Amino acid sequence: MKRKEFLQTLVGIPLLASIDHFAQSSGGHKELVANEDFWTKIRKQFYLDDRSLDFRCNATSSLPNVAFDHFVKNYRYIQAYPSSRNREIANGAKEQLRVSLADEINCSISEVAIMRSTTEALNNAIMGFPFQKGDEVIASAHEYDSMLGSLYQQQSRVGITVKQIDIPYKPESSEQIVELFRRNITPRTKMLLISHIVWISGQIYPVKELCALAKKHNIFTVIDAAQTFSHIPVDVRDMDCDYLGGSLHKWAAAPLGTGFLYVKQKNIGKTMPLMGHYNYKADDEAIEKFENLGATTPVFDSAAISLEYWKKLGVKLKTQRTRYLMKLWTERLRSLSDITILTNTDETQSCGITYFQVKNRGAKDVRDLLSKKHDISVQAFQGYKTTFVDLSNLNAVGIATPVFITAKEIERLFSAVKEIVK
Repeated sequence: MKRKEFLQTLVGIPLLASIDHFAQSSGGHKELVANEDFWTKIRKQFYLDDRSLDFRCNATSSLPNVAFDHFVKNYRYIQAYPSSRNREIANGAKEQLRVSLADEINCSISEVAIMRSTTEALNNAIMGFPFQKGDEVIASAHEYDSMLGSLYQQQSRVGITVKQIDIPYKPESSEQIVELFRRNITPRTKMLLISHIVWISGQIYPVKELCALAKKHNIFTVIDAAQTFSHIPVDVRDMDCDYLGGSLHKWAAAPLGTGFLYVKQKNIGKTMPLMGHYNYKADDEAIEKFENLGATTPVFDSAAISLEYWKKLGVKLKTQRTRYLMKLWTERLRSLSDITILTNTDETQSCGITYFQVKNRGAKDVRDLLSKKHDISVQAFQGYKTTFVDLSNLNAVGIATPVFITAKEIERLFSAVKEIVK
């Protein structure tokens, strides 16, 4: 799809005009953060079932109407003649998305591979890295279990050592996180696996400082940006990481099955793709070698439309609104004596993900009551244990606050939690 054709799909979005109108009437974009009239208009531009409330965009998000309508239209078109039209739609779609992603994370288009999820992206980085027997990888015990599974598979295959460090669920400071990594570095340390925002706590890790620490010791860095891309700013040049993977179907509100992998240019040739490609050798210095994705649907060009939507809104405004909603929600929670907020809500430590617990209540019980009685979806960790992660002691209810949530929805959520506490 040519850029002119792509931008024509966005005709009819009143978003930019709405921003300008409200900015002029309220004294500037800064005032938009708390302007509920404006955000109510934004909410109407998303494909939502207003009978329900979904506070789990950290898992998967509803789409802007313009992206949803485009997806449905193109999917119908493809399925009527798939052997020909699938390729027709796919041609150019990945390249348009690649350009949008490179612009978003501040890198060259030759460093961004289109993926289907963060898990697929980071598996390419971890499984394709040229580890040697005896190499060591340091990761927090709170890393996503699929990524830890990749590391332990490399331990079985190559003989690396996986060192999981115990970072507090609610660290005292960013400096404490950096110091815990520093203490565990040895001459054998080859890689740091770091979540930009931790999936089970909402804690922001100081990735720039950790990448600088790694660089001093000639250590490679792999950043899990599943919970940060399109949530808070992600700038790979600024953080100076070696690899970074992200999802688009979470905070970026793109269709399921969309993600990306950033690989620093100098690392592309020595990183083997997870799946062999028919056009590239494993050691080619071409980012496309990671993209043997099989058949594609309109997910990629629809994802590009979602990114264009956010670009019109502005990443800074989006992050400010997300953090504003988190603050609004947690301030309401603090009025309930039986609630403990588990996430550090300082703006340098978290943004739009908050975890809490209710005294003498299991997280799953709270989740189920919210779902069955109030049609509200939240996340719950209670007795969570997999092959590589043991979070059995964690009892936490998670709330994610995307910009299509308004103060009205926050009040509905608070009233439901208040009823449970009583």
